[in-house]
Amino acid sequence: MDEGPAGGGGPVVRAARVRVTGEPVRIGAPAPEGGGHEPKVRVVREGDLIQALDVTCTCGERILIRCEY
Repeated sequence: MDEGPAGGGGPVVRAARVRVTGEPVRIGAPAPEGGGHEPKVRVVREGDLIQALDVTCTCGERILIRCEY
């Protein structure tokens, strides 16, 4: 997240902090050994518009990422 001047964090990742690469990136805790499980991502739509991404981690934690246009 954007750390801002005081490093307190915030809800927006600034473009200057984003790096695009062709390499996959693991987000969150490492996968359990022998599991080979992947996080699950569900797209939440309203008509043709994506409203959010519902991500469920292999550890069971869930986060809803809202998309604002």
